[in-house]
Amino acid sequence: MDMKKRFWRCNVCNDIHFGFKPPKTCPTCGAVNAFVRCDANEAMRIMEEDTSAIASADELMAAWNEWLTRNDKIKLWEDAESVQLLAVGEIENDKNKGLKYCPCRATTGVREKDLKLICPCNFYAQQTWKEYGECWCGLFVKR
Repeated sequence: MDMKKRFWRCNVCNDIHFGFKPPKTCPTCGAVNAFVRCDANEAMRIMEEDTSAIASADELMAAWNEWLTRNDKIKLWEDAESVQLLAVGEIENDKNKGLKYCPCRATTGVREKDLKLICPCNFYAQQTWKEYGECWCGLFVKR
């Protein structure tokens, strides 16, 4: 089996996923078995052409809350002031670095490597999730 991470694109909504295999269900539109393999150039073009950009911390927090309605094992950190601060940090990263990178993690400047730092990241694979039930910065926690 080929154990190389690849880009995957939902053929319904153009959601981009980077991983060893595509998700069974698209986290954006809910389509089942809709991901097809795509190359990095196509994935970057799609991400750069996104016209539905979330441009404020309030819009980002609304997107997080909408995402969490589909995830019954995860919730936002209960400290609303810290959540707001993290949202502002992500919006600043989006303006300055081109993507909504986690404000608590240092980017390398190599886009392909930094894709794993886009929030929400794959925190299920992180040691902090396994040990403490929270993502790297504590934004997302187990219910």
